[in-house]
Amino acid sequence: MLALNKTCYLCNGVCGLDVIYGSYKYWRCKSCGLSQVIPQPLDQELSSYYDKFHLSDSEGGIYDEFEQRMQADFPKKVSLIKKFLNAKNFKLLDVGCGKGFFVSQAKKNNIEAIGLDASKNAIKFALQNLRVNAQCGKIESKTKEWEGRFDAVTLWATIEHLKDPVLTISSINRCLKPGGYLFLDTGLGGLSIEKFLAGYNQWYDAPQHLFVFSEKSLVNILKSNGFSIVKIDNNFDRSVARKLARLVRHYLISLMGILVLRPILGRKGFSKMKLEAKWPIGRLISVVARKEI
Repeated sequence: MLALNKTCYLCNGVCGLDVIYGSYKYWRCKSCGLSQVIPQPLDQELSSYYDKFHLSDSEGGIYDEFEQRMQADFPKKVSLIKKFLNAKNFKLLDVGCGKGFFVSQAKKNNIEAIGLDASKNAIKFALQNLRVNAQCGKIESKTKEWEGRFDAVTLWATIEHLKDPVLTISSINRCLKPGGYLFLDTGLGGLSIEKFLAGYNQWYDAPQHLFVFSEKSLVNILKSNGFSIVKIDNNFDRSVARKLARLVRHYLISLMGILVLRPILGRKGFSKMKLEAKWPIGRLISVVARKEI
């Protein structure tokens, strides 16, 4: 029998069943809005999954299409970083760098950057194909070596993949200089408009996405680990036109659920669909945070 409630990883609040995605179940905290996979996949399962994750499509990989879309955002992200770090020379660490494309973009903009990723295949590509500075490993094992070394750390589309994001955020804090900046983005959950959606957004994608953060839970995890919030954009995109299109589509599809599908399906059918139907919508939240001095 399925337990009715679970405990929130982040704030120990009570969680209720949020989404059923295949054999995985997401539970959403009634206090901070964090949605998490419980139980988490075994390390062996995740290791097997990520062994293929960064391979090319022809080799059975699954990330090429997503990575190409992310690369289009990189010039905008570099501009954001330069806005806050006015110094001519600064050191940047890209945690969860994948194949190293953002490190390469930073290098083209005369930023001294290094990438870090747990995937051996991704780092192999970064070193051999892009010729960038990148290492295989986890930030948690680098804190002694890199303590107080970096002016900026980026965490693009990574925090949702982590089994223990609190440990990662605290480790990043240690690797930053006092007053250094953390730039991150992730898929946004917990939006009030989505209570009308006949399903759930695209960020619920286990086993790669173990968490779907609400704005409140993301702010909480940063503040509780030594950061102050400098800027939040809960509908990030690389242009105003794309931001508007994403927002309009999100609202229209969500409202279609309550206005069209609920009358057709009835209350029980609509509730079932909310747990099990995935829609190709979702907003990105971008956060700039500063290590407290």
